[in-house]
Amino acid sequence: MKPKRTIGFNPNIYIMSKEYDNTNGGALFPNDKKEKPNQPDFRGNIDVDGKEYWIKGWKKTSKSGMKFLSLALTAKDAPQSDNRTEEDPF
Repeated sequence: MKPKRTIGFNPNIYIMSKEYDNTNGGALFPNDKKEKPNQPDFRGNIDVDGKEYWIKGWKKTSKSGMKFLSLALTAKDAPQSDNRTEEDPF
């Protein structure tokens, strides 16, 4: 006898709401616009205590050979330097 298939609530499936609290959270993505070695390997945004920042990350290797990610934050409301654009704020 086949088990019954039920349609309805599945506790293993979660649907993310379009609105959520992103406080103290963020995301880094590969920098697909990287053209020079000194530009970040990753970029994204992060919220720290309700304040928005741009986040940049560089893949690096320590003197002992351990790989790590170096990060830098810039407040989104900080004045932009001449070499940044709204499209690429990093």
